[in-house]
Amino acid sequence: MQKGRDTLVELTFFLRNALLIFAILPAVSLFLLPQFEDVLVRLGIPLLSLLMLLSGTLPFLKTEHTFWRPIRAVTIALCLTALLQYCMQLDPHEYPHLVLFFAAVYMGSVYADLQPKGTMVFLGIATVCAGSVYGDISKEVISRTNGNDTLYLVKGDTVKMESYFICFPNSGDASGEEIIFLERIPIRYEKGAIVMFDEMFFKAEKTHLTSAAFFSDIDNAWRRVPFPNKAQKETAQEWRNGVAGVDITASLQKNIWSTIKTEIIVESEVKKLTSVIAIRVTRYKFGVMVWFGVFLVAFGIIQLFLKRNHSVQTTPE
Repeated sequence: MQKGRDTLVELTFFLRNALLIFAILPAVSLFLLPQFEDVLVRLGIPLLSLLMLLSGTLPFLKTEHTFWRPIRAVTIALCLTALLQYCMQLDPHEYPHLVLFFAAVYMGSVYADLQPKGTMVFLGIATVCAGSVYGDISKEVISRTNGNDTLYLVKGDTVKMESYFICFPNSGDASGEEIIFLERIPIRYEKGAIVMFDEMFFKAEKTHLTSAAFFSDIDNAWRRVPFPNKAQKETAQEWRNGVAGVDITASLQKNIWSTIKTEIIVESEVKKLTSVIAIRVTRYKFGVMVWFGVFLVAFGIIQLFLKRNHSVQTTPE
């Protein structure tokens, strides 16, 4: 029995090390060949999932624990994965992310339960992976307009973008660092005001401050005017969700709960000459979880080094 267990441990250990070496290749290629990011990520997710499942199983094989303890880790991972799917409603092509999330939670639960050598490092790795999965599947493109993820900006113009305003100053160059985000200050519409939206006329049912999107207010603040009279047509103004306020670029970039990524897409030389740039802005949520995992990994490595150094010093010659 013990011989069979030792053989299983050696086989699992060998498979884990082989997967680790194989997984390093797409990780290194991701930095060297960023143009193949999608392919490398699709290849790396199943490898990383298998690697963490094997890493989480090894502590149970090395120690003679009761069967219910691995079942408990699997149950915790299944519950959290089901909760993530319930909240995010992922499509089938995103299911590999769920598998990776399950493997990360499973490995973290195992090491938190058994606490073998290197527990802090593996907990950190599990936290980084789970946080990365959540950040990737919860990301949202906030520059989307009319079904297009790309927003076109002219130098010097300030345009609305979701709950912000965005500006590309005349002095800036084609770099994401030059894009300025401005606070949105809502407009106050008085009761009876007439506005025009999407070539239709609406009348304010009550005095209110505008939301970021017109359709957020349409049910309780606006009533459509199907046949506006001449006076209404002449006084109607285009609906706006607000006016640009103070610069909030720094606060968005330094926010630990979410991160804004700005990508400048160079379309053609013609657009360069006409001072038009294409921009895609993506918001990633809960990035602090990844950094917390990095902290756990670093702390765990330091802890292992100190323990090893202490054991060497106390070992008699």
